[in-house]
Amino acid sequence: MAQRTFTTACSQHYVRTEVIREMALKTIERVSSFVRDKEAEFVEKIRELSTVQQTETAKAHKKQFAKNGRRIAELDTLFRKTYEDNAGGKLSVARFEQLSAGYEREQEELKQQNAILQAELDAWSADSMKADGFIQLVRRYTNFEELTTPMLNEFIEKIVVYEADRSSGERVVDMDIYFNFIGKFDIPAEEPTPEEVAAHEKRIQRLQKRREANRRYYAKKKAEMEQQAKYA
Repeated sequence: MAQRTFTTACSQHYVRTEVIREMALKTIERVSSFVRDKEAEFVEKIRELSTVQQTETAKAHKKQFAKNGRRIAELDTLFRKTYEDNAGGKLSVARFEQLSAGYEREQEELKQQNAILQAELDAWSADSMKADGFIQLVRRYTNFEELTTPMLNEFIEKIVVYEADRSSGERVVDMDIYFNFIGKFDIPAEEPTPEEVAAHEKRIQRLQKRREANRRYYAKKKAEMEQQAKYA
């Protein structure tokens, strides 16, 4: 298997490979933990973008598909009987054409409906296979202390690195990690704990104080330079 490469959304920035590998390892560990703890929720999450999302809906599709198939067979029988009655003189040509046209129209509609149902069932089955493939992959790994090359190749399809964002006062680099089988997977967000909220607020306050201190420092330096220039 070929070694995975890292792609960037902008060529005017640089992120160390070690940072990318560390982020990939953390993401693999988080998603694997979620799969182990909430396997059923993981499978439904994979199906969210599918036309058929729930097992119950898939069962209903299969039931309707079978019902349509039986009716299509019945219509074939009715058409043959109508043809025989017409050939035997039991039906007029006008009545035969009316009945046969109705049978053909209903049969064509049922066939089209079954084609749609089958396509949706195929997509549902494909999603199940994708989820099962990733679940089996997770089960093969128990140690996530180090991101090895085989692990990287088995788990990761690609990693997209975006341009750094400095709007918060710190350099933040976003990455999108795409897994084999399931693509980009976002773990459902959980409500932060009071401790996490408090820690976040403290971090924001520290950043604000740092920015204010920097602003005062540069304002003071500017004033000193202007004063020196005035008496020069």
